[in-house]
Amino acid sequence: MLRWRIRCAAPADADTTVLVLGDRVAVVLPRGDTLVFTADEAEDLARLVDRAGGFATST
Repeated sequence: MLRWRIRCAAPADADTTVLVLGDRVAVVLPRGDTLVFTADEAEDLARLVDRAGGFATST
């Protein structure tokens, strides 16, 4: 299993955890909600996050 912890500024400097479990990617949000993606869905999410990051840095 691969795991990343990503520091979030909101709501209260909590971590979002990303887990790779075989052919699934799970994102555990600071409140404890868990989102599970297929590999294709995770790839789509990564593209959206990259685009959002580009918009945030261009303003």
